[in-house]
Amino acid sequence: MKIAITYPPFDDIKGTPLLSQNRQYQVFHNPTYIYPMVPAYAATLLKNAGYDVVWLDGIAEKWSYQKWLKEIIREKPDLIVMETKTPVVKKHWEIINDLKSLVTDHWSLITVLVGDHVTALPEESFEKSKVDFVLTGGDYDFLLLNLCNSLQTPNSKLQTSKLEPGIYYREGKKVKNTGKFLLNHDLNKLPFINRELTKWRLYAYENGNYKRTPGTYIMAGRDCWHRIKGGCTFCSWTTLFPTWRARKPELLIDEIGFLIDSYGVKTVFDDTGTFIVGDQLRKFCRLMIKRGYNKKIDFSCNMRFGACSFDDYKLMKKAGFRMLLFGLESANQETLDKINKNLKVEQITDSCKKAKKAGLSPHLTIMLGFPWETRRDVLETVRLGRELLKKGYADTLQATLIIPYPGTALFREAKEKDWLKTLNWDRYDMRRPVLKTKMKDGELKRLVQEIYKVAFDPRFIIKRLISIRSLDDVKFISMAGRKVLGHLADFGRR
Repeated sequence: MKIAITYPPFDDIKGTPLLSQNRQYQVFHNPTYIYPMVPAYAATLLKNAGYDVVWLDGIAEKWSYQKWLKEIIREKPDLIVMETKTPVVKKHWEIINDLKSLVTDHWSLITVLVGDHVTALPEESFEKSKVDFVLTGGDYDFLLLNLCNSLQTPNSKLQTSKLEPGIYYREGKKVKNTGKFLLNHDLNKLPFINRELTKWRLYAYENGNYKRTPGTYIMAGRDCWHRIKGGCTFCSWTTLFPTWRARKPELLIDEIGFLIDSYGVKTVFDDTGTFIVGDQLRKFCRLMIKRGYNKKIDFSCNMRFGACSFDDYKLMKKAGFRMLLFGLESANQETLDKINKNLKVEQITDSCKKAKKAGLSPHLTIMLGFPWETRRDVLETVRLGRELLKKGYADTLQATLIIPYPGTALFREAKEKDWLKTLNWDRYDMRRPVLKTKMKDGELKRLVQEIYKVAFDPRFIIKRLISIRSLDDVKFISMAGRKVLGHLADFGRR
């Protein structure tokens, strides 16, 4: 059986849609490509099991839709898998229907959708398209292998008794499922990803997280240990990963060594919602130092404010860590409590100062457009974000509009309290607010731009210039500048 794991391009979207392995969908003017870890694991598991696997990322390949379609027709896969998200799910329904119209006596095609949107609303895709299967939950790499093993051959009868929980399928005119998905797979048994099969170089250069290239991703866990306390109410991956699991630090270190020796990577970014902390973090750091990998790569990851001590930050710096991505979201305690951040406002500046003092580079993510926030609340978040950069406590940031994705606690609350402006999924692309707020849409978008304009503040510029130590620093600052201009365009008038 031939299986295609693919991301179709969209000719009508101007810019680069961040679809693969992304928690918040957005379209960037400047290209950014995120290595899709779970689909890459799926491709590797299938290949190791003897299946013929093709990797067709039309977005990262910069193909037109027609070019992508020609590749699909040329390959003639028996089964095609697409990761989807709320803003493009309607487009994926159309693509599935297009593909089904090409089916002949000589080519049958099974279509599969995965991702957070179809996990939240699995039956919707069967109503709106001719999709054959929906795999729910975040372990769809394991589920895809299970599905293919249960099919055996494209034209054979599905052995439903062998299907794991979490799979939706058609049986005649009915949609059936195997029950609630389980996250009971052992991540420590996963093989190293087949990077050549999954064309890792497509994602190795155009990525704002990389100071040195080539770079690539790994994934210590699925997904964030804050899930134990319910997780952030806005995060779409709470739908995929309501529980937390992590791989052993020794396996992560072995994988990093493999990436260095086999591909000469200079940057590794861990895409876990929040990286391991405590004793596991310290063990990881000491192994990095012991094997000398701290001198060969930059390592970056997602982290939570208040999760590490100053001593932890110093050890991380010694171990080769460079950038830590912190979810600031809001400078208002009421908002942080409402979205279940489990964070005090004062921890934000404190963590940034400690990480920066240890020699690390904090990166902040900020969200505007919460329904309950006043204009003064929003301005306070803008002020804090700008001040942290101007004072040198953080180096970079990303500001966005809050989007309530189906399946999240925020979406459920928005429906209950009549905060939603629309249920047209096309409009959930972060180009405009979809939540009713106490501010006009245009003003919210302007304030997102105001946060990015800190890049033109003389104090910020001077601190960045003083920080230059190498040609890599110059290249990174130049790239960051281009991305700031791109983000200003992202939230410009439309």
